[in-house]
Amino acid sequence: MSYPKQNTDWAISKKGNTWKRKNGVVLTVGRSKNSKGYWARCGDGFIKGRFDTMESAMYAAEFGGEGDDKEFESDDERWEY
Repeated sequence: MSYPKQNTDWAISKKGNTWKRKNGVVLTVGRSKNSKGYWARCGDGFIKGRFDTMESAMYAAEFGGEGDDKEFESDDERWEY
Protein backbone atom coordinates (compact mmCIF):
# COMPACT_ATOMS: atom_id res chain seq x y z
CA MET A 1 0.00 0.00 0.00
CA SER A 2 1.32 3.43 -0.91
CA TYR A 3 0.78 6.41 1.36
CA PRO A 4 0.80 10.07 0.28
CA LYS A 5 3.98 11.92 1.18
CA GLN A 6 2.67 15.48 1.49
CA ASN A 7 2.90 17.30 4.82
CA THR A 8 -0.10 17.05 7.14
CA ASP A 9 -1.35 18.77 10.28
CA TRP A 10 -1.40 16.96 13.62
CA ALA A 11 -4.21 14.39 13.76
CA ILE A 12 -5.38 11.49 15.95
CA SER A 13 -4.71 7.93 14.71
CA LYS A 14 -7.06 4.95 15.11
CA LYS A 15 -4.88 3.85 18.07
CA GLY A 16 -5.36 7.23 19.75
CA ASN A 17 -1.85 8.55 19.12
CA THR A 18 -1.18 12.01 17.73
CA TRP A 19 0.70 12.05 14.41
CA LYS A 20 1.72 14.20 11.48
CA ARG A 21 3.80 13.84 8.33
CA LYS A 22 6.60 16.35 7.72
CA ASN A 23 9.00 16.15 4.76
CA GLY A 24 7.96 12.53 4.16
CA VAL A 25 8.68 11.45 7.76
CA VAL A 26 5.91 10.38 10.14
CA LEU A 27 6.08 11.99 13.59
CA THR A 28 4.10 10.26 16.36
CA VAL A 29 3.32 11.12 19.99
CA GLY A 30 1.51 8.94 22.51
CA ARG A 31 0.81 8.55 26.21
CA SER A 32 3.26 6.30 28.06
CA LYS A 33 1.61 3.15 29.40
CA ASN A 34 4.11 2.31 32.14
CA SER A 35 5.01 5.80 33.34
CA LYS A 36 3.65 9.31 33.48
CA GLY A 37 3.95 11.53 30.47
CA TYR A 38 4.33 11.03 26.76
CA TRP A 39 6.73 9.45 24.28
CA ALA A 40 7.74 10.85 20.88
CA ARG A 41 8.84 9.14 17.70
CA CYS A 42 10.40 10.53 14.52
CA GLY A 43 10.26 8.05 11.64
CA ASP A 44 11.45 4.65 12.88
CA GLY A 45 13.21 5.93 16.01
CA PHE A 46 11.93 6.95 19.41
CA ILE A 47 13.14 10.23 20.91
CA LYS A 48 15.11 9.63 24.12
CA GLY A 49 13.27 10.18 27.41
CA ARG A 50 9.69 10.99 28.38
CA PHE A 51 7.83 14.30 28.18
CA ASP A 52 5.59 15.94 30.78
CA THR A 53 3.12 17.30 28.22
CA MET A 54 1.86 16.27 24.81
CA GLU A 55 2.92 19.65 23.46
CA SER A 56 6.55 19.17 24.53
CA ALA A 57 6.59 15.69 22.95
CA MET A 58 5.13 17.10 19.72
CA TYR A 59 7.77 19.84 19.68
CA ALA A 60 10.60 17.34 20.23
CA ALA A 61 9.31 15.05 17.47
CA GLU A 62 9.10 17.95 15.04
CA PHE A 63 12.17 20.04 15.94
CA GLY A 64 14.44 17.72 17.94
CA GLY A 65 15.26 17.47 21.61
CA GLU A 66 15.17 14.81 24.28
CA GLY A 67 12.72 14.00 27.04
CA ASP A 68 13.14 15.33 30.54
CA ASP A 69 14.78 18.49 29.12
CA LYS A 70 13.39 21.82 30.28
CA GLU A 71 14.26 23.79 27.14
CA PHE A 72 14.22 23.30 23.38
CA GLU A 73 15.61 25.47 20.62
CA SER A 74 14.94 25.60 16.91
CA ASP A 75 16.29 27.85 14.16
CA ASP A 76 13.61 30.47 14.64
CA GLU A 77 12.43 30.18 18.25
CA ARG A 78 13.27 29.13 21.78
CA TRP A 79 10.66 27.32 23.85
CA GLU A 80 10.50 26.28 27.51
CA TYR A 81 7.99 24.34 29.57
